[in-house]
Amino acid sequence: MGVKQQMLDILRSPDTARINFSFKTTDNKDLSIDGEAFVKVANALAADQIKVVEGRFNTDIAMYSASFSMGSDSNTFYLGKNPRWSRNFNALIVHESVHAFFDLTRRSMPWIDNEAAAYVAQGFYLRNSGYARGRLEPGSESSIGYLAVNELKDGGDFQYFVNEVRKALKTDPQYHSYINSTFTGDG
Repeated sequence: MGVKQQMLDILRSPDTARINFSFKTTDNKDLSIDGEAFVKVANALAADQIKVVEGRFNTDIAMYSASFSMGSDSNTFYLGKNPRWSRNFNALIVHESVHAFFDLTRRSMPWIDNEAAAYVAQGFYLRNSGYARGRLEPGSESSIGYLAVNELKDGGDFQYFVNEVRKALKTDPQYHSYINSTFTGDG
């Protein structure tokens, strides 16, 4: 099976279909993600509206490019040397698909909320698939996203943990170049 088919399977899986959450963005707008968001991305991927490029990075990462920038084509998933048959890879595809969904739906929002939603979705996928939270790096955005999902499921303070993901993003050097700017999806 090729990676594109694998991504389609991830996006259409029962573990992904059960993702469902909403929160207020930093500019006080409603942000919601549910299983239909991933179906929309899967359909665009199947119709070749979104491309996949393997081997772009030498490390274990993935990226979705919404617009042409820094040598990256728009509407493209770029994959590194990720182990393709792991729940970590699957969760990373879920994460990047949140960005793709906001691009496809032409949503404009602070980048910090886009990334926070992606980390919560990633945590949701990991929790749904039975991944032990203890395997995540303590204090990492993905670990905090997982905690947010636990709070949501237990009727706790979900928004507190969304805010904690935002705090972690603000101090993570990986995001410093854009986290305080605005994401604008262009379809």
